[in-house]
Amino acid sequence: MPSKRTILALAIALELTLDETDDLLERAGYALSHSQKFDVIVEYFIVSGKYDIFEINEVLFKYDQPLLGAG
Repeated sequence: MPSKRTILALAIALELTLDETDDLLERAGYALSHSQKFDVIVEYFIVSGKYDIFEINEVLFKYDQPLLGAG
């Protein structure tokens, strides 16, 4: 069973829409939460259509969040 971070990294790599990402997460038993800083940041990039994982990871790092594609 993949982790939530792995699923989100896959969604970014495939450039999924927010609805597609939500569906993929739900199928694995996860959901995005507005109470989690990590989720809010990743959701912002998906909604904005910005799928550059390096740019996303820079923002995650700035807010002391785990990085996508990192263990």
